[in-house]
Amino acid sequence: MSPRRSEKPGPEEQAELEREEWYAARDDVSERVAADRAEEDDGEETLDEILELDQTELGELGLTLDDPHQPEPE
Repeated sequence: MSPRRSEKPGPEEQAELEREEWYAARDDVSERVAADRAEEDDGEETLDEILELDQTELGELGLTLDDPHQPEPE
C-alpha cells in the first residue's frame, strides 16, 4: 500500500501560496491608491487647497504669524 498524501500543502508550497497572496494584496492596495489619486486630480481645487495660505501670501497681506518654534529675531 502506498502512503496517502495529505491535502495540506507542504512547507515549500505553503510559502509559495503565502507569497502569491502577499503579491495579490500589494497589487490591490496599489490599484486603490492609483484610483484615489486619479479621483483627487480632477483639476478642481479641494476645500483644503482653497483655504490653504502660505507664508508668502500672509506676508503680502501684512499678516505674518508668530511661530513659537522659531527663534526670536535679535
